[in-house]
Amino acid sequence: MTTHERPIVLLVEDDRATREMFDYALRMAGFDVSTAADGYAGLRVLEQQLPDVIVLDLDLPHVSGIDVHQELVAHADTRRIPIVVVTGTNWTAPPGVFRTLRKPITSDVLVAAVQQALEHQSDDATDKDARRPRDD
Repeated sequence: MTTHERPIVLLVEDDRATREMFDYALRMAGFDVSTAADGYAGLRVLEQQLPDVIVLDLDLPHVSGIDVHQELVAHADTRRIPIVVVTGTNWTAPPGVFRTLRKPITSDVLVAAVQQALEHQSDDATDKDARRPRDD
């Protein structure tokens, strides 16, 4: 995914105050953050840059978070990106969602979930490298 030192988070949230609060908290925690105010804009950002983690609200204008999730898991280049869903609904997470957080949440809870998603992704990559045949 990322080739620079700071992990990239795509934050897709339509509520401006929440988006700004999460954006600030993630930046202060050492992440580079790209933001989108709706599902369509989030998909457009993904065309330009693949993040290390996606924070996704479900109740979005234009293209819902559920539709964004379906697009992500349908494509090989995005299906392995960990997704942290932040929602006020009683949504049962399908495969491909690392964690679901119910609003309201604090910034600390979100940052911890994003950090855990990155650690999980790193563990998966290490496991795959350990299983890969060596050319000794």
